[in-house]
Amino acid sequence: MKGRLGALIKAAVTLLLFYLLFRKMDFRQLGATMAGARLVMLLAAFLLLWVAHFICIFRWRMLMRPLMPTFSVRRLFEIYCIGLFFNLTFPTAVGGDVVKIYYAGKPSRLFAQSFAATFLDRDAGMLAMMIIAGTATLVMPVHVAGIPVVFLVWISFAAFIAVNIVIFMPSLHRLLTRILHRVRLSKTAGRVDAISSAFQVMGRHPAILLYALLISLINQFLVLTVSWVTAKALDLDVAFLYFLVVIPVITLISMIPISLNGYGLREYAFVSLFTAIGVTRESAFALGIIGSVMILLSAVPGGMLYMFFRNRDDMRQMAVMETELR
Repeated sequence: MKGRLGALIKAAVTLLLFYLLFRKMDFRQLGATMAGARLVMLLAAFLLLWVAHFICIFRWRMLMRPLMPTFSVRRLFEIYCIGLFFNLTFPTAVGGDVVKIYYAGKPSRLFAQSFAATFLDRDAGMLAMMIIAGTATLVMPVHVAGIPVVFLVWISFAAFIAVNIVIFMPSLHRLLTRILHRVRLSKTAGRVDAISSAFQVMGRHPAILLYALLISLINQFLVLTVSWVTAKALDLDVAFLYFLVVIPVITLISMIPISLNGYGLREYAFVSLFTAIGVTRESAFALGIIGSVMILLSAVPGGMLYMFFRNRDDMRQMAVMETELR
C-alpha cells in the first residue's frame, strides 16, 4: 500500500512537471524543431549510448572478479539489460540494481559480494562524473540565474567523497555494527558486516579500483557526448565544455526521488539550464525528451530478455531484498 501511494505521488509530480513545461510551450515550434532533427546524427548518438552500456558491463565484471565467481560477458549483458529495463520502466529508484544484485548473486548465493560489486560499479561511475564536472567548472564556471550550478557540483562532490571514506574505513563499519547489535538489530548488523567485508576485499585491490575509474571516465565522456551529438542533430550551437558541467548536474537532479524514474524532472532541468544560455524553450525540451526517449529505447532489449528470466519466486525474493536495502 505504501509503495503504491509513493508511486501515485511520483506520478502526480511527473504530470505536474510536464504541465509546467507544456503550458508555455510553442508546440508548432517544438514540432518544427523535432521534425528538423538529423536522423543520422540521432542514430550515431544512440549507438554511442550502447557503447557506453557495453563499457559498464565490462567494468561490472572486472569489479566482480575479486569477490565472487563471474559470468560470461553474454550472461552479464542479459542481466544488465534487465536491470536497465527495471530502472527505466518501473516506479522504483533501486529496482534495476536489485535485479542485477539478485541475478548475479543467485548461483553462488553471494549476495553481499554481488551488492558490493554492483555498488562499486555505480560508485566508480559517479566519481568519474564528479571529476569531469568539477574540472569543467574550474575551466568554465557556469552561472545560471537562480541555480547555483558550481555550488551543486562541488557540494555533491564533497558529500560523495565523505560517504566513500566511511565505506572504506573498517573502524567506522565496526562502530556501526556495534550500534546495531546494541539496538537489537543483529540480523541487519550481520548484513552490514558481510557487505563491509566485501568492501575491504576490494580495498586490497587498488589497481582494479583505478582501472574501474579510468573506464568510468571514458564511459562518462561517451554519455556526455551523446547529449552533445543530439544537440548537434537539432542544430544547437552549444560548447561541449558546457555539457561537461551541466549534464552531471541534470543527472544529479533527475536522481532526486520525487518523480517516476526522473521523468519530467530531467526534462525540466534541461529547459532550466539550457534556456539560461539562450537556447529556446522548445529546443531545450526537445534535447531533453529525445535523450529520455533514447534511454528508454535502450531498455527495450531488457524487457524482451526478462520474459526468459521471469519467475514468481525470484520476484518475491527480489521484493524482499529491495525492502531490506531501503
